[in-house]
Amino acid sequence: MIKSWIFELPSIDVDLKEPATGPAYDWFLREWDRAEALNFEGVFLSEHHLPNYLSQSPNILLAAMAMRTSRLRMGVMALTAPMYHPSRLAEEIAMLDHLSKGRLEIGLARGANPVEVGLIGMPAQEMQPRLLEALDIVEGALTANGPFNYDGHFYKCKDLVVPRTLQQPLPPRWWPTATPESATMAARRGYKTCAAFLSADRIAENFNVYRAAAAAAGRVVGPDDLGIRRIVIINEDGDKARSHIKDAFRSFGPIEALPAWFSSDEVVAGTPDEVARNLIDQCERTGAGHVLIYGGWPLSRPVFKHTVELYGRDVLPRLLNGSLPRGDTAERERSVG
Repeated sequence: MIKSWIFELPSIDVDLKEPATGPAYDWFLREWDRAEALNFEGVFLSEHHLPNYLSQSPNILLAAMAMRTSRLRMGVMALTAPMYHPSRLAEEIAMLDHLSKGRLEIGLARGANPVEVGLIGMPAQEMQPRLLEALDIVEGALTANGPFNYDGHFYKCKDLVVPRTLQQPLPPRWWPTATPESATMAARRGYKTCAAFLSADRIAENFNVYRAAAAAAGRVVGPDDLGIRRIVIINEDGDKARSHIKDAFRSFGPIEALPAWFSSDEVVAGTPDEVARNLIDQCERTGAGHVLIYGGWPLSRPVFKHTVELYGRDVLPRLLNGSLPRGDTAERERSVG
């Protein structure tokens, strides 16, 4: 069984040139309502502090999502932990888990772009050590049986009392990984992991490292602990779907190929059948039990809206089944840019 999620980077649609105000948020909230109706497993938001992005404080959006939906799971992949005091993160996580009635997924990371932490005067070299202290505080405060104390280099807490989460002992926790080192860290700390940008073969190598580190830590992990994130574009006409690949990266200017940090496996474009085959193939090669498809950036809203409808109708059920139709021995088609 392969579960399908939307990985959302709420942003201004450059084609619409709309202001970053209420109408944009309204559009995304309606799409998340639709994701629940289409039986997506959940929605992960991203956090960014850059021009045109609309998720500088994603926990506020999660609270709005929790009030509008009843089944959809929700989280952030991932909260940029160094941008907050960890005590605040722990408190908000506890509140969101109750507001969503136990549908929260936790994602914490150091942040991918030093420019963003630089906005608040934080040196890039502090990102990782601040993250590690934040993890200790968030996990410690949420599982403490009494007032929690912490005396670190960057953060200190005294007699901190945080509500217990509804999901016990903690909601599912996720850690984005791109290297063997980050995969090892995720496994040792008991986090699920999600990978993107890399080829399926490279991701498989990192996931093997994750499995080995989990086993060494006494944990048994499986497909439900692993996810891949991909840009998916679907149209009834496969060539038309593939023609949207360049448009998806229009913010980079005219391009003839994918950005250099994307593998050829990153964009999955084609008919519903082609996309289902490709994603099942990548999940089987990596062992992943979750697929996260991009919403918001980099797709235009019309392309995403059409994609998500076709995905929910024709791809998501195939992935839940987890395999190609029985007796189908045709070679799997791959549709990438």
